[in-house]
This record gives sequence, structure tokens and C-alpha cells, in this order.
Amino acid sequence: MDLYCPQCSSPVADPLRVYCCPSCSGPLACRLEPASFPKEHLALRPPTPWRYAEALPEWAGELSLGEVLSPLVPFDVDGHSVLLKCDQAQPTGSYKDRGSALLVRFLQQRGVREAVEDSSGNAGASIAAYAARAGIHLKVFCPASASPAKLAQITRYGAELVRVEGPRPKATEALLNHIAQSDAVYASHLWNPLFVYGIQTLAFELVEQLNWQAPEVVFCPVGAGSILLGLYEGFSRMHAAGAIDKLPQLVAVQAKRVAPLYAAWLQEAQDVMPFPNPQTTRAEGIALPKPVRGRALLTALRASGGDVIAVEEAAIEQGLEALGRGGLCTEPTSAVVWQGIRTYCKKHPVGPDKKLVAILSGHGLKGLT
Repeated sequence: MDLYCPQCSSPVADPLRVYCCPSCSGPLACRLEPASFPKEHLALRPPTPWRYAEALPEWAGELSLGEVLSPLVPFDVDGHSVLLKCDQAQPTGSYKDRGSALLVRFLQQRGVREAVEDSSGNAGASIAAYAARAGIHLKVFCPASASPAKLAQITRYGAELVRVEGPRPKATEALLNHIAQSDAVYASHLWNPLFVYGIQTLAFELVEQLNWQAPEVVFCPVGAGSILLGLYEGFSRMHAAGAIDKLPQLVAVQAKRVAPLYAAWLQEAQDVMPFPNPQTTRAEGIALPKPVRGRALLTALRASGGDVIAVEEAAIEQGLEALGRGGLCTEPTSAVVWQGIRTYCKKHPVGPDKKLVAILSGHGLKGLT
């Protein structure tokens, strides 16, 4: 895998031991080959995210737990027709399986037997599942306050769980201290660009499911922003390949109590600064005071003509109830999109033919109380 730093263009010699740019400490990126999407061949392939072989590494899908093309379910939000991309249907109940399958297979190919990860829950559970399948021992650093169901899921896969007291960044701090003392391989969903590479399949699926047309608007919950970045890179590659004629508007939705991207968007900033005084939120999966790829998120939003919306806690609860009454059991992190859609539709004209899609990122059984 050819890694480089998009901020200073420095190459990376050791993609296993180096998780950020050795020159500027920025996040790394993969050099990707031009993609193609042969519709006649795709229709004959198994219904998995790895069917898009011409846009993925040749080893994509070699490590699998049965990933699926997740369904698009019609839903009404205040009289507006929305399609919900239900990625809680993935094997561990989270969209993150798309990225974990690629990342862990890469480690397995290179003979890694032990790795570490930090997570608010879903990523730790997802990487733990694929690590178990790959025969890799994983140590996961999580906030002690994370959903008990997510923590139980991590240990069920045989991973070693380290509960860290305090807010989410404390888990990363503990992990980095561990790496400094042990030289462990960091299987990071935040830093390793292969994780975002796998999330691109969300964009590929959406276009194919919509009869090879891009939606007008896609809403997604954003903490670290892997969904938004995966969608942007996926749609951009499809546009470059001539598979779609435009990029959708990407709308990031955050919890108002921890909304660093929203603050940067309002300030028209070039990067995302740490969020001052973050508070506890039901949407724990996106409660990240500063995303690693803040510059890239702002670039993706501006290039797509997108927007950022922050929602109150009461609206998250209302979203959970509204989605549940429609038969969809999602975790609070996913439920932010409900109010995001309502706010967007009040700000922007939305005709009956405008295709609106929202990503549901995780299953509600992970966070039931």
C-alpha cells in the first residue's frame, strides 16, 4: 500500500509502524488508481460491498464476515420522502465493518499477530470481530462510560478491553502511551486511510441502488467523519470514471454538545479546532472533540456544496422515537440524522423529485437503556 501525507507530500516507508506523517504529524492517505464500474459485470457478481473490484484493492473481501449491500428503506420526515441506508445490517451492527474488513486484512497479510485500537465502541467492536477472524490479538482502549453493550461485544470477540476513565480523548491518550512503551501496531480507524477506503463502498452501492444516478443530498452523522469522507471519495471517483454526472451535497450532522465541525463551518475556518467544553451526549459515537481529518472534512463539504447541522439532545431522543415508530431500531448516533433532515428541509427548497438519502450507522441494540 502506497501511503503519503496530503499536507506535506512526504512518503511513508513503513505503513505498519507509522500511523501519521513523520514530518508534520498529519493524517495519511492512499494513492488510488482510477476506478471503473462495469455495470454489465457488476450485475452478475455476489451482492457484497466487494463486488466493485475495479475500484478496490485486489484482496478486498478476502477477510469477510458476510458483509451485505445494505437496504435503502423509504421513510417520511415531515412530509419529505427520504431513503434510509440501513448499514446497521452489517455483521457487527455497524457501517464500520466496511473499513475494518480492509484494514484488518491488510494487517493479516503482513503477518501482524497483535494490534491495538482506541474507540468509543462501534469501531472497537468491529475491528475486534475481524481481528478474531484473522487470528490477531487486539487490545482496545475505550471510555469506561461507553455503552455497556458495545463493551460487551468487544470482549465477546476475545479482544482485551482497557476501560479508561474520562472523556473520549483520554482513551487515545492511554493508547498512545501504550504504543510508546510497547511499539504495538496501531490498527486505527481514525488514522489508517484503508478504513476510509472501505467506506467508499457506501457511495458505490447508493449509486447502483438508485439505478446509476447520484442522490441530490446525503445526510450522515459525523464525529471522526469516516462516513462523510468515504462518501466524498467514493462519489468523486465515480464522477471521475463517468459513472455519475455530479456530486451529491453532503450534509454532516453533529450533536450540539460536541460539534467541532459545526463550529469550524460557521467560522468559515480552514481546519477544525478542538471543541471547547464538550458535554456528555446520547450520540456517544460522534462525541469527538477534534476529528483527525478536519481539513479533509471541510474540503469535502465545500466541494460538494454541503452543509453542517448540529442538533439538540431532545431532538436526538425524538429521532430515536420517530425512527423506532417506523420500525427502525437505531442507536442515538444514527438518530441525529432525523433532525438533520428536518433542519435542512426548512433551510433549503426540497422538491418532490429531490432524492434525499440518510445513513443509519449503527444498530439500536448496541445502546438500549
